[in-house]
Amino acid sequence: MATQIEVARSIGRAQVAVAGWARYAACGWGIAFAAVHLYWALGGTMGLPPGWSLRSNTPLLVIAVIAIPLCLGAAALALALVRPWGRRFPRWLLLSATWGVAALFVIHAAPALPDYVGLVLGRRAGALTPPDRFDLFLYEPWFLVGGIVFGLAAWGYQRRSRDGRSQGAPSRGEPTAPLAREA
Repeated sequence: MATQIEVARSIGRAQVAVAGWARYAACGWGIAFAAVHLYWALGGTMGLPPGWSLRSNTPLLVIAVIAIPLCLGAAALALALVRPWGRRFPRWLLLSATWGVAALFVIHAAPALPDYVGLVLGRRAGALTPPDRFDLFLYEPWFLVGGIVFGLAAWGYQRRSRDGRSQGAPSRGEPTAPLAREA
């Protein structure tokens, strides 16, 4: 039978694994969303409601062009939490930015939650239009996933860096602990 200390250690290892995975997932989220916006900006229509194209909708095209560098910046932020070069930035700056990104994404998705509840309870009036389906089943869930993974990334970074331990994973060949000097 496992002792309380062994259970606590295994829970701690699981939390560290989830937090490390979340930082890379947040990076992947940013890259994937930038790629989708680039595809749409170049005229692609897959994933959009039928008949939609960003090429024929200037406001959506501008949003996509602005979103590409923002998504890539979010990906770089997530990598800064886990890579050694991220140690160049103050801890408070990385945490503030990552928690801010997580909150922004959740706030973006939050207005769709009443529609989800209405659908589940059968209380939504009217049929779903193609733009409604796009928002409810693709776009807003993507933002919610982004908010969750950035939140987990921030939480893991905060826990890992709180007591002065390494802010990111050591690079190849970098010792994980200081080497003892030989006398």
